[in-house]
Amino acid sequence: MSERRRPHRGSGRRGDHRDAKGSGGVPVDPKGQSHPDELTEPDDLTDLADVTVDGGTDREPDEPADRDEPGSVERKPRRGAGASRRARGVSGLRLLLLTVGAIVVVIALTAVAYFSPLMSVRTIEVTGNSIVQSPEIVAAAALSKGEPLMQVDTAAAAQRVSMIPRVATVRVKREYPSTITVSVVERQPVVFTERDGKRYLMDKLGFEFAQQDPPPGLAELVTSNPGSGDPSTRAALSVMTGVPAYVADQVARIEVTSPVNIVLQLKDNRTVVWGDDERNGEKAETLRHVLGQEGTEYNVSSPQNPTFK
Repeated sequence: MSERRRPHRGSGRRGDHRDAKGSGGVPVDPKGQSHPDELTEPDDLTDLADVTVDGGTDREPDEPADRDEPGSVERKPRRGAGASRRARGVSGLRLLLLTVGAIVVVIALTAVAYFSPLMSVRTIEVTGNSIVQSPEIVAAAALSKGEPLMQVDTAAAAQRVSMIPRVATVRVKREYPSTITVSVVERQPVVFTERDGKRYLMDKLGFEFAQQDPPPGLAELVTSNPGSGDPSTRAALSVMTGVPAYVADQVARIEVTSPVNIVLQLKDNRTVVWGDDERNGEKAETLRHVLGQEGTEYNVSSPQNPTFK
């Protein structure tokens, strides 16, 4: 029998080693028979790949990184972080103390203004009045000197003053440290009415605020039911407040039988048919031109087509 030789490990080439094996690493003999039960380790260790990533250094794992080595990052401790937090804490505390102090000051000043006689009413001033006397207004306001300024109910005082018939609007305000100012706007008469032998002044809203003789030159309103709720009254007042002074000053009497039938009686006894209370400015301009014509009655109810006779 011929002696079968086994090749030495590593002596053959890589290709020869592969030929001596079957598929799956099972050795075969020269006769081509395989022995699946006999598994051998691969002779060529180059079939295994051993990849090692060392980050570009040859140091041991526990060796600290050199700051000059590439790929290494030195972590520096953050300096001043604690100091910054302490500074923020001090700043927040300072802000809190300032806020609390400001609130305390405001409360103290409010208490002084509300209770202390140092800021009490010493002066009461009245402005805007010409007919109504100041003592009457002060008495109606019911204000007392020596009362703490903050305790004065200005709304209630204004309400009391507004009850004076000739007062149209009123405002009561505090002026520190010790003054109350009452500002009023008085009603102005636009026309007067007469009934039962008495004459009443009427303002632009139709409110009769005084029983007295009218001032010279004030026009008389003649209508069946004068008052702020009467449509004819409102139409007449709309005309008297909507025309220029050169027309209003010539009117002696305004007669209204309905809101669309308004007639002006001028001081020179001429008559102007006005119609309704619309387009008052155009009618006034037309009247200014036609009054230069001879006549006793002028109709400007249609301002584009006036007539006179």
